[in-house]
Amino acid sequence: MVPAFVYRILSFLVSILPIRLRAKILTHLILAGARKWHGESTAQRVPGGLYIKRNDMLRLSEGQALHFVGTHTSLPVPVVVDNFKYQDNVYLVMSRLPGFSLADVYLDITPEVEQKLSAQLARILAPLRALPPPDPSRPGRVCGFDGGPVHCARIRFGQHPAGPWDSVEAFHADLLHRAGGLNVPEQLEYCPKSPEAVHDVIRRAHAKTYRVCLTHNDLGAHNVLIDENWNITGIVDFESCAWMPEYWELTKGTFLPQYRKGRWHRIMSAAFPRYELEQEAEHYIINFRQCYA
Repeated sequence: MVPAFVYRILSFLVSILPIRLRAKILTHLILAGARKWHGESTAQRVPGGLYIKRNDMLRLSEGQALHFVGTHTSLPVPVVVDNFKYQDNVYLVMSRLPGFSLADVYLDITPEVEQKLSAQLARILAPLRALPPPDPSRPGRVCGFDGGPVHCARIRFGQHPAGPWDSVEAFHADLLHRAGGLNVPEQLEYCPKSPEAVHDVIRRAHAKTYRVCLTHNDLGAHNVLIDENWNITGIVDFESCAWMPEYWELTKGTFLPQYRKGRWHRIMSAAFPRYELEQEAEHYIINFRQCYA
């Protein structure tokens, strides 16, 4: 792999070029990459050990968050080579990291590997979670990385970005408002608790005091890179990065249906212990909400 400092030098050099020329060069690189490699999600691998994202839904804040994390922590993240908007598209150019997606070998994960991955995630993400909020005068503000709305499928249920909120309490109140109330049936087989007990779990979880942490906000196996020895080599896709309550990395990371049980749920629960009540509360809100969109 190319050393990180080479990409930083490249970043300085390309920043001198006019944006129109940079966009033209990157377009040619995307076409060249598409002829050789399949696109991965919204990113296209291109020659030179790079990945490029380009579309009209991309936000500059993703590159800004990635650069911030890379310069303020030891997390294994791509180096941002270029990040700009030209006409209707945002361009994000990143270095390629070693390894392959954990999702590709998900079914091969053993209990021993689960423990190894959990320990690594806890250690790797500790510096990210320790970063102070951007506005010291409002340490409890819940917001996107750039201080604006939060782009999170769990919160908005397919609607427009939500927030920001001035406090965790306001965030929790809006979560319940967006759920449209809870419809908890009596004596449901997979939920032995009464409706009163379900609401009590949510009340107790939301009444606790939480720090606000910088959160990846989409931490699934599909965004974790590993090597052949199950060592984590990278965390990618900071599109939803936000300042969220400290438990949110866990509950959002186990929000997708394929991650609500099984391997990833166990990995995340071990990496972020002490949030059993929050997990239970989120489980009830998600399953008994009346509004789905």
